[in-house]
Amino acid sequence: MIKNKKIVLILIGVLLIAQVGCRANTNKESLEGKDINDSTVEVGAPDKAIIDRSESVSDLVVELFGVDNATCIIFNDIAVVGIKMAYDTELTDAMKETIINLVVENDSMIRQVVITENEKIFEQVENIIGGLMKGKPYDGYVTEINRIIEKIKKDN
Repeated sequence: MIKNKKIVLILIGVLLIAQVGCRANTNKESLEGKDINDSTVEVGAPDKAIIDRSESVSDLVVELFGVDNATCIIFNDIAVVGIKMAYDTELTDAMKETIINLVVENDSMIRQVVITENEKIFEQVENIIGGLMKGKPYDGYVTEINRIIEKIKKDN
């Protein structure tokens, strides 16, 4: 009985120390020059998986010759890819086909890829990814993503 009480007291002590340690860095002075708004938020598993897959697609596409920057958001089985082409290069049909094949080959859950070089849409996709990374729920972006997909399909 006494042994059990000692174990419980030790556990409570460890938990209190851990709790105090976790709270110690919440004031601005202890962040030592770090941007307070630059903190990370834990993202739920399904949203994290979407972010990871989207970033993987972006990383693949930006490695292509002639692509300066790429962003992506995945919605169900559709990848929305925003592209910024390098100076003096164009997003040709051949380049679009290369991007589509690359994305579909590297993510077996993607069935359709929509591509745009519209700067406004590129920024919208970037903002969605940024919001998800800050912990905002994916469900809050569904309508916006659907609008983006429809706009890209209409423009192509």
